[in-house]
Amino acid sequence: MLTCWGRALRCAPPVLLALHAGAALAQPVEAPPSFNAAQLRGIDRVGPNYTVQTPVRSDGLIRHFVLATPYGEIQVPGDAMLRMRLNELVALSLLEKVSSSDTFARSLVEAGLNPLKYTGRLIANPIGTVQSTLGGIGAMFGRIGSGLNNAGKTQDDALAGLLGVTSERRILAAAYGVDPYTDFAPLDAKLKQLSEAAALGGLAVTGALLAVPGAAGIVVSNLSTANKLDNIAISDLARQYTAAQILDLNRARLTAMGVAPEVNAAILANRNYTPIDMAAMVAALDSMTDLAGRDVFIDRAAAADTRATAYFMRRLAELMAADFRKRGYARIVALGGLPFAIARDGRIVTVAPIDALSWTRESAARFAQFTAERKALSAKAAGELRITGQATVLARKQLKADGWSVVEGQTQ
Repeated sequence: MLTCWGRALRCAPPVLLALHAGAALAQPVEAPPSFNAAQLRGIDRVGPNYTVQTPVRSDGLIRHFVLATPYGEIQVPGDAMLRMRLNELVALSLLEKVSSSDTFARSLVEAGLNPLKYTGRLIANPIGTVQSTLGGIGAMFGRIGSGLNNAGKTQDDALAGLLGVTSERRILAAAYGVDPYTDFAPLDAKLKQLSEAAALGGLAVTGALLAVPGAAGIVVSNLSTANKLDNIAISDLARQYTAAQILDLNRARLTAMGVAPEVNAAILANRNYTPIDMAAMVAALDSMTDLAGRDVFIDRAAAADTRATAYFMRRLAELMAADFRKRGYARIVALGGLPFAIARDGRIVTVAPIDALSWTRESAARFAQFTAERKALSAKAAGELRITGQATVLARKQLKADGWSVVEGQTQ
């Protein structure tokens, strides 16, 4: 069920909201900055099959990347999703080496298969531009705050595709540190091609698929997490459990957290999350033992209607769980549609995958909403925004004036 604080501004006093909206419009604003891709820490601008184009624009909240690849131009919103996509591209380059290797060809012949059918680089029309944009800071928070109206609206073939993922594909994907249910079309096609060969060729072919000289340590896993679901590591879930089994585990843990049946059903039906994303998010929430309001987080997460928003919510859960282990929370609430936590000292905190916070007209208006709901919840409570990236001088100044402190460079 939607709580009063989980509805974006619907329960805040209208006069208070009007005052804050007016104040936001009267504040100074700035254009969001752009960045030199070569100077961004923790990101390899050039890889075996990609180049991160520069400059990189931002929208007041996150950076928006454009990758040049052999598969077409790929747009990626946010540092967190970029790291996931770059890991997938590196894994794809290694898998393409495997499929064109003499060792793999010999294994196919020994298994009685035609190497011409299964070897070589992925042969397909370029995928063109892969669109994964958030549509701006306001649109993203609007989606999260829109309730369950669009949750669970998914095509039947999407579920069928999840249930059709084979054990060979799961083993192969986990070995290369990628999600077996990836939404990245070129990687999806390559995993399908090679796992089919493994299934038809038996263990000899499977061994050839996993024998990649130098692969260890090259691919950074997208499956790693500090949390476990029902005491099972996320990498083990990806390797050993079917999608249906993972969904059953998620359902059981969400029920144990007190998530209402209709919300539980809605998020499990939301195909913007892969089963692995959902397991990582549920595991993070489950690790915050006995924390009140975890159902509020799931209520918000169920409303994600884009892949990028769903991934943002997964990372938000993981970051909040890491912060919870250090400092502890009393309960989770929602301000302006985004989950926040009430810390044990009374501060209202969130730990969010925000790359580049700047004081645009849109971000000023959104934080006016957060401030209005924070003050309505507790007039004296200080706010704390912990972000993975940095904030501009103007953003920090304006947030401080509204009772928010900003802590930069947060990691899991």
